[in-house]
Amino acid sequence: MALKKKIQSIALTGIVIPVDWNDDHDVIVAALATADEKEYRITGNRKGKELFAYLQRQVEAEGILGKDEEGRAVITVKRYLVK
Repeated sequence: MALKKKIQSIALTGIVIPVDWNDDHDVIVAALATADEKEYRITGNRKGKELFAYLQRQVEAEGILGKDEEGRAVITVKRYLVK
């Protein structure tokens, strides 16, 4: 998932949810679903991949907000805290 442009630094709190699976039904893309019903796809950097272990858990994530090639909101996670 390529970012078009880095926009701003942000802190978000939400639930880590799966949004895409491979043919073996493994989660390959996750997102952070916030209380205002927005979804922020999580990039596949090291910290982002670590969040796969916390599916359906609430986390507070800090990182860089951007958009992917389809215009969806994306967060590149720099640090997180599991609530």
